Parts: sequence; C-alpha cells; structure tokens
Amino acid sequence: MPTRIANLGRLRLEMFGTLALLIGLATLAFAALTRFVNPLAAVILAVAFNALMWLASPSLIELMYRARELKPSEAPWLHEALERISAESGIRKPKLVLVPLSVPNAFAYGTPLSGYRVAVTEGLLSTLSPEEVEAVLAHEVGHIAHGDMQVMMLASTLPAIFYHIGRSLYYSSYLGDRDDRGQLVLAGGLAIALATVLWLVSLRLSRLREYYADAHAATVLPGGARRLQDALVKIAAHSNPGLGARVAQARPLFISDPMLPPVDPAELKRALMEKRPTLSERILGIFSTHPNIVDRLRVLEDIARQLGQ
Repeated sequence: MPTRIANLGRLRLEMFGTLALLIGLATLAFAALTRFVNPLAAVILAVAFNALMWLASPSLIELMYRARELKPSEAPWLHEALERISAESGIRKPKLVLVPLSVPNAFAYGTPLSGYRVAVTEGLLSTLSPEEVEAVLAHEVGHIAHGDMQVMMLASTLPAIFYHIGRSLYYSSYLGDRDDRGQLVLAGGLAIALATVLWLVSLRLSRLREYYADAHAATVLPGGARRLQDALVKIAAHSNPGLGARVAQARPLFISDPMLPPVDPAELKRALMEKRPTLSERILGIFSTHPNIVDRLRVLEDIARQLGQ
C-alpha cells in the first residue's frame, strides 16, 4: 500500500475510484429500495441534518474548543508562513486559529460561506520547530485546496441516508400488512448493513485524502516530506491518551489521531524501516479516519526520494 500510494497519479485514481464506488453503491441500493418505501423523507432528513452540521461546524468547533483567531502581531512568522503556503497552493489565506490544548495537533475546517480556518494547538507550537510547524500548515492547507471538507460531507451523508431508510423500513414493518412484514424487516436490515459498508468506504476515502494532503505538504515546501515526517513523529511521541472525550470528539479533524499511545520519536523513526503493522492494527485501521502512522511515514519516505529531498 505505501509504495503504491506514494505515486500521486495512482493516489488520485484510487481516491476517484473510492468515491465512485461510494456513489455507485448508494445509487444502486437507492434504486432497489424504492420498491419497499418512498425514501424521500429519509433523504431530506439526512441531507438537511448533515448540511446543517456542516454549516454550523465552524461555530461549534470554536465554541467547543475555545478557539480564537490568532492575530498577526501575536505570531508574525506563523502568518507569513501560512500566507506563503496558501499562495503556493493557489488559495486565499485562511484564518489562523489558536486552540488552547497542550496536545500537539492541527486541523482545517470551515465552509465556502463562512470561510476557511487552520487551527493549531498551543502544544503544536511549543513542541515542533518552525520548519515542522510549516509542514503541518501545508498539510492542512492541502485539505482546503483539495476541497476535503465538501468531499467528506458528501461521503458522510450517503451512509446516513441509508441508515435512516433502514430505520424507516424497520418501523414500517409494524404498521404494514403481515405478508409484507418479513420483506420490510429484511430490506431494512440490508439498508442498515449497506450504511455500514458505505461508512467503511467513506473512512477509506478519508485515509486516502490524508495521504493526499501529506503529498501536498511534500510538494509545496522545500524538504516538505522530511519536515512532515519529523512533525508526525513528534506529534505521535507527545500524544496524550488521557485527554478524554473533549479531544476524542474531534479526532477526525486532526492531522494525527491524538488518542494514540505515546511513542518515543527515535523508536518511531526506526519503525519506519523495521515495523510491520500487525493484523489487529490493520483491522483497527479499517475503522480509522487516518492511516497508520508508520504507513504515512513510509509514504512520505517514498515521496521524499522521488522529489530528491
């Protein structure tokens, strides 16, 4: 996987194929289920809820994490770096936001209506070198440049639609004729099973887009792949598994999963060449929004060699 992903053409093709699979499965199942129920209400409910959450997410994130906009006078070098990276990426500079958390991490969020933000934690600024912080900023800018917020909103809406259709079919079985009850229960169960499959496909799409954002950082910064490698190692080494639910709720947003157990940076670097993820780690990875960190480091290693970094 890592070597194949490091080829940007194949990565783009795999992302397109995954998204096409997600939409294709949803379309076929949608057509099949219309014989059992009018799915319009479920579609409206799921789309409306996800759209509302998407639009409200900037305010909710800032309220939940007490995030505030970081003024240029407070961190001029950080604003200059974000301006430079944004220009290199072909986008307007997003707002820079500071999150008062000691865990070193960062995330991008926002909508075309509210504007985009790149958030960094206090822990990130105190743990990483300026060069490593720039690599993290470039990764997050990559998410904005690639439209990942919109893509993942679509990807998360499709499983929600079929979950609501499944629930509707299941509860309709108690109201319909006895002859139809078994069919409705079966159709509802299949719809919920499909929602689970679509959810897993959407998680895979999320992992692929993390690789793509890593590749973006590697290409827009001199030595970007090596700098991001070092940043990821430090972030993983300083992760704190005891932060609780407040951090856990935002795990999909972060550049690296903050609930990973602490890892020594030197040990993690050695794992780049030596460690092979176990079967249990591979299985857990299927349910993760982010790739296994060892895989990310290996992909960045391949990209660095391709770019001569």
